[in-house]
Amino acid sequence: MRLNPRYFFMEALISLRRNWLMSVAAISTVAILLFIVGLFSFLIYNARAVIEAIERQVEISVYLKDDLSPPARDALEEEIRSWEEVRSVKYISKEQALEIFIETVGEDSDIVKGLSGNPLPASFEISLKDPKTVETVANRFLQENGDHREGVDDLRYGQEYVRKLFSITTVLGIIIGLVILLLFFSALILIYNTIRLAIYARRKEVEVMRLVGASNWFITWPFILEGIIEGVAGGAIAILLVWMTNSFLLIPVEEVIVSALHIRTLALTGSEPIQLQVFTMILVVGASIGAVGSGVALRRFLRV
Repeated sequence: MRLNPRYFFMEALISLRRNWLMSVAAISTVAILLFIVGLFSFLIYNARAVIEAIERQVEISVYLKDDLSPPARDALEEEIRSWEEVRSVKYISKEQALEIFIETVGEDSDIVKGLSGNPLPASFEISLKDPKTVETVANRFLQENGDHREGVDDLRYGQEYVRKLFSITTVLGIIIGLVILLLFFSALILIYNTIRLAIYARRKEVEVMRLVGASNWFITWPFILEGIIEGVAGGAIAILLVWMTNSFLLIPVEEVIVSALHIRTLALTGSEPIQLQVFTMILVVGASIGAVGSGVALRRFLRV
């Protein structure tokens, strides 16, 4: 029998209209579950962006001895720049350090008024390509006996803070991955069961088609197209709900977090690339689950 895509598509639409109550139930289930999955996807993007932004703020401050000569300082700076882990190096002179300090505490501060001369050292501010290499780079400023290398008076990068931060981010990464898998499989099972119930309610229709000699593919295709239509329709509704929630709730909350944590760079969940990724994922997952769920659920009624 010749397969006619238009015929199958029209049969799917007729079936949706004829069994509109079950179709509404399936579409609603898909929409609600994909809305939850999409919403959590935005929250996960948000959490990852905040974590990565905080990690990017991890820097190494290398304080130099006052008697370090300019040629030795330049040589040290050149060496630091040559390390592959280093993104950038900024030299801050004693004078610049004092200016920054005065701007921070204010000119009228008792501390500033009590200063005699400039007690602040010059320093290098080092940012890294991968914050997790911070201890590797910091150890290069130490000798085997634990003392600082020549010309270096001290270095700071918040050792304990960095260790705790990376431990937290590792655990969060595992939790986020498990949440994604749990949500996806929960959605898959619930949507599959909804579609299976819809097909079970029409088992007599399948039996009649088999009795008149229709092939398995001839019976299956309208149901698969019906599942795809229900999945896409549910996905479209989910996208609308996710967009509204993201625009009127998540983005304003995110802006408050950015301001409170003084994060310098953060990919907002309102950015078009992130929205496009999540919305495309919702449609693809909806259509895929609808098609696969219909095909698998129908198999039991097509067994000889």
